[in-house]
Formats: sequence, structure tokens, C-alpha cells
Amino acid sequence: MRLHTDTNIFACFVSYPSLVADVSEQTKDEAIKKGDMFRSYIWGEAGLDRFLKKIQYSDYGQDLKRILFQFYVLPCDYERVHIRDIENYRKREKAIGISIIIESDFFQYSDAQRKCILVSSIISKIEGLKEIIEKNRLDTNFEQLVLDLRQELGSYVN
Repeated sequence: MRLHTDTNIFACFVSYPSLVADVSEQTKDEAIKKGDMFRSYIWGEAGLDRFLKKIQYSDYGQDLKRILFQFYVLPCDYERVHIRDIENYRKREKAIGISIIIESDFFQYSDAQRKCILVSSIISKIEGLKEIIEKNRLDTNFEQLVLDLRQELGSYVN
């Protein structure tokens, strides 16, 4: 048996839209449709995940093995209160989570514009990680990581 170890530094999580219990079936269906549509931007044939998987943690140091992009699609107000932009560094897992909220206006744009919005959001959020890396004195070549991420995200958009 061959064990496959996941060496990608980036991973993605998508939370579907939050709804209150008494919404109409139409509202539920629309929310599910938007959640499914957003997932196609992350996973699948042309998904962002395919480009992020090319970036291996071993190329950037020893202290950061996973950066989890946590996408919250149309979160309710209660959820928003509890969503942190960047979570605390988890030393044991050598991991950190970065939250990105997807608002309703995302779905009003064209496919190309949506990809640009995603890329812009990711770059904006990842730049906030520098302070945490410095604060925790992590052995991480942050500048190279950002350069490589920008390159892969550029391929995703084009």
C-alpha cells in the first residue's frame, strides 16, 4: 500500500449560504444554486484548487504546512460575527486559516470578473499573513510564496 501525503500548502473549504429555517423553497433553491456555482470556481476542471495544488509547502520553510482558504458564501449576520479574517497559527498542525466572505454581488458579475474578484480577495488576504508569520517567527519564505501564488493565480484567471 502506497501512502499519498498531501504536500500542498494551500487547501480550500467552502461553506454554503446560511438560511433561516422559515425561508421559501425558492430562496433555498437559489442559495443552493449559488453555493454550487461558487464551488465550481474552487473545484473541478477549471477550479482554483488545481492551480493552488502546484504550490508545495516544502519550498517555503519548515513552519507552515497548510494555509486553508475558508470561503463563506453569503453568511448570515450571526455567522459574520464569528468569522475571523485570519485565524491564529496552529503550531501543532503548522496551519492557519484565512476567511474570505463571498457577498451576493459576486454572482452579478461575468465569469472572468468573478475569477478576478477571487484572485484579488486571495491576494489581499494572504498579504495580511505576513504580520502573523513575523510575529510567530515562522521559518517561511513569505515573499517567494506570494510570488508563486500570484503566478498560479494569474494562470487561473487567464
